[in-house]
Amino acid sequence: MNNNFLTFIVFLVFGLGCSPSAEEKGKEAIVIFDEKDLPDPIALRGKKYNFPNIINPRYILCLGDYLVVSEKTKDNLLHILDIKSEKYIRSTGKNGLGPREATMVSKLENASEKESFWCYDLEQTIFSKYSVTGDTSKLADSQLRLGEIFHYVMDLTWASDTSLLVTMVDGNDKFFEVSLNGDTLATYGKWDSMFERKDIPYNVISSIHQGRIKASPDKRKFISAGSRRDFIDVLDKASGKILSIRGPVDEVPEFEVDYSMGYPMAAMNIKTLTVKYLDSFAGEKLIYGLHLGKSFRNISDPDKLNRMFVFDYQGNIVNQYTLDYPLTSFTVDEVNGIIYGVSIDEEPNVVAFKIPD
Repeated sequence: MNNNFLTFIVFLVFGLGCSPSAEEKGKEAIVIFDEKDLPDPIALRGKKYNFPNIINPRYILCLGDYLVVSEKTKDNLLHILDIKSEKYIRSTGKNGLGPREATMVSKLENASEKESFWCYDLEQTIFSKYSVTGDTSKLADSQLRLGEIFHYVMDLTWASDTSLLVTMVDGNDKFFEVSLNGDTLATYGKWDSMFERKDIPYNVISSIHQGRIKASPDKRKFISAGSRRDFIDVLDKASGKILSIRGPVDEVPEFEVDYSMGYPMAAMNIKTLTVKYLDSFAGEKLIYGLHLGKSFRNISDPDKLNRMFVFDYQGNIVNQYTLDYPLTSFTVDEVNGIIYGVSIDEEPNVVAFKIPD
């Protein structure tokens, strides 16, 4: 297929520019790239901090001059850091089942108020709102308990002040926009577009393509980067169209459909299974994907640490970065051009990478 024809296909579907390889499937367009399509890697050297009380960090969120870091431990659910002055401010998030308490941090999300953020508790299906400049109380400023339907949600992110974009544990629809009560407002994409085979149950397809949903700052674009398959789905909510960026290894991981539990499940081959995207970030104009490409147990091996792939929203590859610290998650300060991540090594903490001009 020649490049002019590829460009024409993508232009018809998304009004986009050229890509390494592309094809149309209904309202979904596919862009495929491999290692030879990646630009030469740029090595980023990280600055590692030594903020106290951080023991086993998991997620990180940038709020201007502040960073929020979540913990896997139960004592300190959240840490507030003043990254500009490099000071540890306080911990917050009281662990418990009482009012304004939480039991775990499944996700960190910006709130509409400046210097405030949401923490999602998957166990209780509760959003808790905190302020980085609030008082010393560890209790949330407010909480929002979601409806019963959210117990069947795989992942979610705010789509507006009154709705959420979610993925469900079953069904052929990829993304649902739902009200806070769980009413379906819109659906986007189909899981069966990911396979040529049509005999695979939808919940098996979706489990193979697990990914955490991230929203652009204006809530117009949404991305989901696969942890088991090399892909990033990009949803344009206004048009309802999805661009699927696949690579650098565009193949379905080995699996069998297992019915031993009474319902179909994806039985993955753990001997050959590798982690693809550990985390992603939807920026104003760019998409960042933290790519591992090897077994998670080898994440800290010095050979081939994390790479960061950067795309625009048309699926064009902009940059490839190599990192000198192993990360599990990250966020981007686009104003100051800094990637902040949490390391997974002997002394995990926050690491900052300056993005070259």
